[in-house]
Amino acid sequence: SLDPGAFVLAGVLYTWQFPHFNSLSWNLRPDYSRAGYRMMSVTHPDLCRRVAVRHSLGLVAVCTAAPLLGLTDWVFAVDSLPLNLYMVYLSFRFYQKADSNSSRKLFRYTLIHLPLLMTLMFLGKKSEQDKEKLLLEKAVV
Repeated sequence: SLDPGAFVLAGVLYTWQFPHFNSLSWNLRPDYSRAGYRMMSVTHPDLCRRVAVRHSLGLVAVCTAAPLLGLTDWVFAVDSLPLNLYMVYLSFRFYQKADSNSSRKLFRYTLIHLPLLMTLMFLGKKSEQDKEKLLLEKAVV
């Protein structure tokens, strides 16, 4: 059976990939089109931008779920909030402007966002002893 941490990690990676790859594909639209690739940035540009915003918002939700599931302390949720809100901001600017500058800024930010988020998650991870102590406290109450 999978631990809830596996689902949170998968959720972070899943939601992160859409702003990352959608912003990357935005500047490569002419190349994809010439090569005959049917990429969302070519066939459905509005959807491409909306999906980036939607999944950026999803990062906030997934990072908030980590302490709710007892995987991290609340410090992680608080510390990751500025990182995730800046991702939402850049995604929204990409949605509004839809130019190479906004897509490039979003793409570059995603490159540093994921390692920073993983570092914060690692630092905020609850140890097995903390989890056992919490279970004992619940059993006593």
